[in-house]
Amino acid sequence: MIHRAAVVALAVAALVGPALAQPAPVDPYGAPGPTKPAKPAKPAPAPAPVVEAPLDPYGQPLVEAPIDPYAAPAKPAKPAKPAKPAKPAKPVDDSPGSPPPGPLDPYAATPTAPPTDDPLLQRRPGMPAPPTAPAVDPPVASATAMAGAIDLAAVQGLLAVQGLDGWLLAEHDGTNPVATGLLRPTGAVSRRWFYLIPRQGQPTLIVHTAEVASFAAVPGRRVVYTSHDQLDRGLKQALKGKKGLAMEYSPKGALPSMSRVDAGTIELVRAAGVTVKPSAALVQFTKATWGLDGRKAHYLAAHHLTELRKDALAFLRERLQAGAPVTEHEVAARLEQGMATRGLIGPPPAVAFGVHTADPTYRPSKTGSAVLARGDVVLLGLAGKVDGGVYAACTWIAVADRAASPRLLELFAAASGARDAALGLISDRLARRRAVVGWEVDQAATESLAISGYASGIVHRTGHSLDTDLFGSGADLDNLEVRDPRNLVVGTGFTIGPGVYVDGQVGVRTEISVYLGKDGAEVTTPAQPSVEPLLAP
Repeated sequence: MIHRAAVVALAVAALVGPALAQPAPVDPYGAPGPTKPAKPAKPAPAPAPVVEAPLDPYGQPLVEAPIDPYAAPAKPAKPAKPAKPAKPAKPVDDSPGSPPPGPLDPYAATPTAPPTDDPLLQRRPGMPAPPTAPAVDPPVASATAMAGAIDLAAVQGLLAVQGLDGWLLAEHDGTNPVATGLLRPTGAVSRRWFYLIPRQGQPTLIVHTAEVASFAAVPGRRVVYTSHDQLDRGLKQALKGKKGLAMEYSPKGALPSMSRVDAGTIELVRAAGVTVKPSAALVQFTKATWGLDGRKAHYLAAHHLTELRKDALAFLRERLQAGAPVTEHEVAARLEQGMATRGLIGPPPAVAFGVHTADPTYRPSKTGSAVLARGDVVLLGLAGKVDGGVYAACTWIAVADRAASPRLLELFAAASGARDAALGLISDRLARRRAVVGWEVDQAATESLAISGYASGIVHRTGHSLDTDLFGSGADLDNLEVRDPRNLVVGTGFTIGPGVYVDGQVGVRTEISVYLGKDGAEVTTPAQPSVEPLLAP
């Protein structure tokens, strides 16, 4: 795997010069040393200019070396030899014609393990391989400070591993959430912009004159354009010498979530002699990763969603016990108000009673909202995040009665069994240090539902990626709508939420959020163990 610590160590070694000699410790109590015959005093040297010592934050002089009050008398220190000046670092030439230095791999272990067929899946040095296939570590993403924050050194290391000349981000009026999620421009940006991250050297931003200020925090040099011909010239110059670039492009649209750049822009780049490659792997290791701050923000959102779900069920229980009517819309409005109060943003919550649970896309409106009746199945689906954080999502099933019917229990057992089968496959693969692919997890859930006799009740995928977007840019647990070939990556998260639907009658879905940590899969929202009755038995 690739370690950024190696990169940092090299940089520090190049910049730090020889250490200055420290003065010998002195006895602040002035204890006399051993008596020796006095020598004739030499003429005193001219007094040195007085230099005021710097002060610490409390107004006291800073001391360069610690003073030990119990130190033995010390001999006069020899004058320190002048330190040799450090050699200036050679400037980096990132022009197209300059030969690139050896790429720095920010994830590299010491020593670096040879890559497997998939360059993102590398086995740790010394790990024994099984007779049939080599064992591999799950891919580990860069631990950036916050989900989506771009790590240039990490990206350039991955570009070197993949043999690409760079990564070209292209965006126009919100069409590429991957690009905007990584660069995070401020203000209302609506004009075309490009951001080229080369395999080595500084990035290049091509941006309209009116929107330069929106990219003030983005690293790299600027190429500013006003007219379309200036944009064309700037892009051609930036692409000069580049042979292979990654873009948000999916061959034949196989991964719609990664097919973000329009065909015309792809044609424009290809016309410059560039081969366009999919950026799906790069996106997983950048935008889809949570980072430390993103993980904290996710857990905060998960806590709030759990409390909101409890409050909604308590509200329904109170109304049901009192015999007072309550509608789906009332519960949804209560949840939305609770999200706003707790500082969460997200889509409208899913609240469904009875037959409305059979529609996985149902959201209540003010008119036509169902009134809760005794015996109704209740489905609550919540998703939200704190501003700038990582989403959490959960779905819960209850029944407006003292106990669930045998049929409802059977449906819930099928859905929760599929959920646990998906989670079990992920945990087993991680324990054996094997990669797991998104479509494989969906397949495990499907097979579990088939064994339960409910394969015909599947209408959606098992789960989706979570990052700063609810439907994130990592691997989805999908072999139904799309066959997702991407590996699950350590440092990313996703939902596991299989459902069973009987058309026009009832639907049951149980959904959890999961973070893929270095020690395994962490379930971050409660996994519902059984159907929750709203009335006491």
